[in-house]
Amino acid sequence: MKKIVFSVFFLFLMVSITNAQIFNKFSIAIGPVFGLNYPSVTDLNSEMKKIGIPEFPTGGFFSTGIGGFIDIPVIKGLRIGGTGYGYSYDRSVPTINSTTKIVQYSYSGGGITIEYAKKISDSFDYTLGAVLGLGSLSLNISQFSNDLKNWNIIQISPDSVSSSKYTTSKFKTKVYSLTPQAGIGFQAASFLYFKLNGGYMLSAQSTWKLEDELEVSNVPSGIKADGFMFNFGVYVGLFVK
Repeated sequence: MKKIVFSVFFLFLMVSITNAQIFNKFSIAIGPVFGLNYPSVTDLNSEMKKIGIPEFPTGGFFSTGIGGFIDIPVIKGLRIGGTGYGYSYDRSVPTINSTTKIVQYSYSGGGITIEYAKKISDSFDYTLGAVLGLGSLSLNISQFSNDLKNWNIIQISPDSVSSSKYTTSKFKTKVYSLTPQAGIGFQAASFLYFKLNGGYMLSAQSTWKLEDELEVSNVPSGIKADGFMFNFGVYVGLFVK
């Protein structure tokens, strides 16, 4: 009996969606997302100069990730989804004492997207909304002897810490973000949807920690994930007008 009731309900739901008599629109989709993030690197580069590391670019960091969404049919225009993405950039420099320094600056995170979607035509729509996110910003500073470029198991695993030819310091902070954004979408096929977003990330950060244990004070306030962002998503799914 339960199976019969469920089947009737499901059939009624699908017919209602298709005929748009009860529901306005139904979509569910997922796909890869590619973007550019433009966090301020002024304070970061000021610190890098102190240790001889080349500046990080001001032209943005390429990011990759995945996203998805669902248009809520009972509330016209409401679109809820999720996204996860990250970026990473390395800078290195050889030093005069036969060592190499490497700095890796990276961000990874995810969030919930809440948007209002409005059709412009049969193929185009636009969205206004925001992403509520949680992530982590990391700064890893390493230095190693160039002797390690030639395999020698004794050098890689020395008898004492003092004789180690490799050092690293990993700094990390949690990032709580709000990213207002606007987007435009294009329905390329019945199952394929492209979307371009642009927005600005606003964030609050926790205390920086070294190796996830030692709290570090006086980290320059400008080393943060805030900044403009743009991304392009390629979504595959079910789209019922």
